[in-house]
Amino acid sequence: MACPRTSAPSRKEVFHTIYQTSYAPFLRLLEKVPCEYAGHTPQFQSLVHHLLQWAWERGLFPDMTEDEIGLIAALSAYHDAGKAMLPPTLLYKEGPLTLKEFEVLKTHPEWGEFLVDLAIPELRGTTTHRFACEICRWHHERWDGGGYPDGLKGNEIPRYVQVVALADAYDALVAPRSYRPPVRHRRAANMVYGGECGAFWPPLLAVFAERASSIQQEVYGEKPDPPEQ
Repeated sequence: MACPRTSAPSRKEVFHTIYQTSYAPFLRLLEKVPCEYAGHTPQFQSLVHHLLQWAWERGLFPDMTEDEIGLIAALSAYHDAGKAMLPPTLLYKEGPLTLKEFEVLKTHPEWGEFLVDLAIPELRGTTTHRFACEICRWHHERWDGGGYPDGLKGNEIPRYVQVVALADAYDALVAPRSYRPPVRHRRAANMVYGGECGAFWPPLLAVFAERASSIQQEVYGEKPDPPEQ
């Protein structure tokens, strides 16, 4: 099996080289689906790619190919596409959400699956369609069943989606929000590993813990934060 590439592919590279044939119609249509970057950094896809590669190196994805790693990383950009269906006043609210507002926010995974499926009906039944729909719908599911919208637990959640979910939690912390400044990388890593963002697949969490100290430099291109006091 060929070793996955060491750096994340750019969207342009993915759109115009790797997937020119069978994936091109899908990606062209997806480019028309609003991609909600609010609450994330530009390095989100790179983080997904790195986590997938590191997990592959540890044998957690023995059957995954290099192309699949690139495809999943590319499609992860659309995990929050369903937020396009939510009121901007909710997405950019300066302050914590009310319980009612949070229930509305929790509908975005189902909206995302709906939008993706609507955009690419001709590719239903393909791996690409399945990856995109599962990423959109299940990126807020958690290992212990405490996530949403379906309350999946353990291996009911596709393993590659669990990678996107962990990356989503971490990157959302280190990105600035309308109601708070970014969390420092070391603190964000401790929060994810300590369960403050929900439970994640234990072998994946172990890989994350091994690499947490280097993520800030390798993925985000920043000097590592000093140890927490």
